[in-house]
Amino acid sequence: MNNFGQENPRIVNPDAAGMNSFFRKIYTYVAMAMLVSAATAYVGVTFFAPQIAAIFSSTLGTLLLFGLMLAFVALMSRKAFTNPGAAFGMLMGYAVMNGAFFSVIGLTVNAGIIGMAFISTAFLYVGMAAYGWLTKKSMASMGTFLMGALIALIVASLINMFFFNSIVYLLTSVVGIIVFALLTAYDVNTIKQQYEQYLAVGQGDMRIEQGLAISGALNLYLDFINMFMYFIQLFTAFGGDNR
Repeated sequence: MNNFGQENPRIVNPDAAGMNSFFRKIYTYVAMAMLVSAATAYVGVTFFAPQIAAIFSSTLGTLLLFGLMLAFVALMSRKAFTNPGAAFGMLMGYAVMNGAFFSVIGLTVNAGIIGMAFISTAFLYVGMAAYGWLTKKSMASMGTFLMGALIALIVASLINMFFFNSIVYLLTSVVGIIVFALLTAYDVNTIKQQYEQYLAVGQGDMRIEQGLAISGALNLYLDFINMFMYFIQLFTAFGGDNR
């Protein structure tokens, strides 16, 4: 997007503050979703441990909830620009469903491993987000590769749920961390470009800006939690997964 900046210098400088404000809004939404997930996980572990265990002890039940969450994401993505308010509510609802998944982690994984996974995720996430923000190059060319890698990762993970193999478990953990680290940089870079395109149109439609913020928050929230879960998977692959 450098060419855009050179051709429209009056847009770039005034909008530095606007861009920063826009990303603060996005990360506020991401933080809110994470807090909702954490609170839901705490409530699940503290008050509903038997019910949570019953739901996730069934592979079918887990797959059904996973399918529901995928449908939720698809619907949320469509609603982001047509009804940002509803999409924001759905983001918080999606965070609750993820919190239910985290309840299982809290019931089965050592707190030390959870802490290490969170710290590792936070450092890698911040580093990759910073790269996506600071790089002057467009990362759009990576989109097809990352989408293909993500689909392959999901398929491999689902198959391994039925035919568990420790080597595949370890490999999907490492690949998952790499894929979502790259997606973090890619998403930040893409959101910046989308915001610049929104400014270039010059319509000043706040609904579009709000839709971009919610859509961006969803992607960056997904990047963090998926990276976090793959770090947990990686650490538990070497033992110490039980409380």
